[in-house]
Amino acid sequence: MSTDPTLDQLEKYYDLNIKHLQWSFWASLGALITGLLALLVGVYLLFQGISGVATQLSVIGGVFTQFIGAGFFFLYNRNLKQLNIFYDKLIKHQDTLYAISLSNQLDDTNRISAQTAIIGSLLSRGEPATSPEILKAIIERKD
Repeated sequence: MSTDPTLDQLEKYYDLNIKHLQWSFWASLGALITGLLALLVGVYLLFQGISGVATQLSVIGGVFTQFIGAGFFFLYNRNLKQLNIFYDKLIKHQDTLYAISLSNQLDDTNRISAQTAIIGSLLSRGEPATSPEILKAIIERKD
């Protein structure tokens, strides 16, 4: 584990999201299998010549359950994309803290140029894009 409490909280949040994604996947799969079984039972009963209300409800219920399972998978896919975005941001945050930690271990003359390079790199990540004039002003700034 990290010594930064923010990173610990982010890791816990990430782990919780992974568990939710796993639950969502298995719930989606369970709904699809249940719907398929209900649909197959209804079709089997129709082929056996049993066309009562139970057969009709089995077929209708199977079709509805298939749609519900498909909706679950759609939500699972959306959640997975969001989690990947979150994970990318977590990695960037960890990289930033690591780079700052390393630059603090340098001697005074190299520390300033290293931290200037880190700032330039952070500003040029594209979140949002930083204009070249701002980057130039940061690099050329002399304290």
